[in-house]
Amino acid sequence: MVFGKNLELSFEFFPPRNEREYKTYENTVQQLAQYSPKFVSYTDGAGFSKNREIIESVEILRQYMSPEVVAHITSCDKTKSDVDVILNKYIENKIESFLIIRGDCPRDEFLMDLEDFDENNSDFEHASDLIEYMFKKGYKNIGFGCFPTGHPEDNNLDETMNTFNLKVKSGGNFSATQLFFDFDDYKKFHEYANEKNIDVPIYAGIMPLVSFEQAKRFAKVCDISLPESLSKGFANCNTIEEEREFGIKFIADLCDELIKYGADGLHFYTLNRYKAFSDIYKLIKNKDSLNKGEVRI
Repeated sequence: MVFGKNLELSFEFFPPRNEREYKTYENTVQQLAQYSPKFVSYTDGAGFSKNREIIESVEILRQYMSPEVVAHITSCDKTKSDVDVILNKYIENKIESFLIIRGDCPRDEFLMDLEDFDENNSDFEHASDLIEYMFKKGYKNIGFGCFPTGHPEDNNLDETMNTFNLKVKSGGNFSATQLFFDFDDYKKFHEYANEKNIDVPIYAGIMPLVSFEQAKRFAKVCDISLPESLSKGFANCNTIEEEREFGIKFIADLCDELIKYGADGLHFYTLNRYKAFSDIYKLIKNKDSLNKGEVRI
């Protein structure tokens, strides 16, 4: 697959951890198959245990749809030997696209699991180091994470964009943003990349929202601020049903702004659930503009 700038529709999943989660995940995959995503990605918690579960998850996915599969690989805890073993296993299972992240994010299910994290057991100090290593070994579909609101460790957006550009120069050819809730954050970051002549897709990471507490939790974990319009809107809700309705509508409107602007794609963080996405999709006015994959026959 060539990762393009054509309003690609895609999903993110995480590997289930037990039988109950596998049932939920499989049901979600069945329900989301009708939307024909161009690609799906799977998170990989720092530690060495997740690649097996990703392969098992992909086997279930391929019973219902046939998108490009993108496997996350964390760099903070792996040696070159570790990476070689993982890549060979993925290639054996026809997984040929990857998304590289450093992997030192907070311990939250929707991001990653750091139970086995050991930063001293790594040959790669930065995600760009692993990207360069893989690129030199001949891998071509290498994506990476990016931060439209700025990386928490950076002093300004210039520093964040310099890191973004380094990942591109190291061999990265597509990116997916951390979640954000303000359209202007994506627009500013996207336009800044264009001004710097950085020509790789920047897929907008979209997190469905169903409650104020959920929104505040995600914002805290990712070290971002909630837009005033979002906070006020939730504060004006009187019931959990009203909160859910407001959150769904807010994200649908965000998607419409991104589509109207001409975002490179919408990458939905599903949390292995389908209902919130389905409700958002119904409200997106310009959904026909989204670039989907082939419908499985």
